[in-house]
Amino acid sequence: MRLDGRELVLGVTGSIAAYKAVLLLRELARLGATVTVCLTEHARAFVGPLTFRTLSGRPVLTDLFDPQSEDAVEHVALAERAAAIVVAPATANLIAKAAHGVA
Repeated sequence: MRLDGRELVLGVTGSIAAYKAVLLLRELARLGATVTVCLTEHARAFVGPLTFRTLSGRPVLTDLFDPQSEDAVEHVALAERAAAIVVAPATANLIAKAAHGVA
């Protein structure tokens, strides 16, 4: 399966398994996807943004409300252009919030 021309968002949450997201990013890129990585504060404690930036060739988002962003509402723009959003690893906290519609 090829992902040429597809833009994906890879959300990485704070878990010891965060290092596996690096392997996932590498595979998605190998399949031709353009991947934008979003790291939570706790994810950065396990894997730094530089690792993801190097492998994706794109800026890593660590604050969706960054005033330095090119797009004032980056979180909305990102959702509009993404073909899919993958969260890996997803902590139990994130899964529970998603299941109950908590932002």
